[in-house]
Amino acid sequence: MKPIYTKNDYQILVDTDQHRACIVKGTNSVYVSLEELTPLSSLAAKHLRMMGCDPKKYMNIGHTNQVILKEAAPAWEEAVARANNADRKTDTSMVPIFWQNLSGLLELREAEDTYAACQKSASLMLEYQQRGLPPAQLMELRRKHPRSAAYILAEAYAFSGNEEIAGRARKAMHILVTNGQIKDALSLLPDSPPDAPFSEQLRMIL
Repeated sequence: MKPIYTKNDYQILVDTDQHRACIVKGTNSVYVSLEELTPLSSLAAKHLRMMGCDPKKYMNIGHTNQVILKEAAPAWEEAVARANNADRKTDTSMVPIFWQNLSGLLELREAEDTYAACQKSASLMLEYQQRGLPPAQLMELRRKHPRSAAYILAEAYAFSGNEEIAGRARKAMHILVTNGQIKDALSLLPDSPPDAPFSEQLRMIL
């Protein structure tokens, strides 16, 4: 493997022939696939904050829960381009496709996070339970952006401790990002999701 990025005790090495990479931090290292970078997921951001890291400085590697420093992205994308024998480096990035096919993702994530925060309020949750639905605005956003809603649901499974479930979730996320059928993506997810009410309502909407 050849190093493509080094900063203090943080280093990235790649093997373009095998489409593999190794991320080294101090005495720890992890091997990952050499694939396109995607915007940082909300779950990955949460984990980074728990570790005392600034999420703004990181990006996801493909649809996995692995991350790299954002400033290493140019070197990483260049390595991906070489591995894929791409004519142009920009052709290897999924970021433009990501945002094009997942409209409303940021707005919906913010609404989901707000609702999650409201769940800590007994009075607000009593109101929602009596109505049997999350806030009307959130439900409307889910209907308006079903692909992004499905992506957020699949994203939750991608961090499952069960590798089979996580793998199916990542496949579902890829289907959604590449403009595949939403129902095909949802069919890959377990019947008992991390957030049962959300999943049931989403499947009813779709």
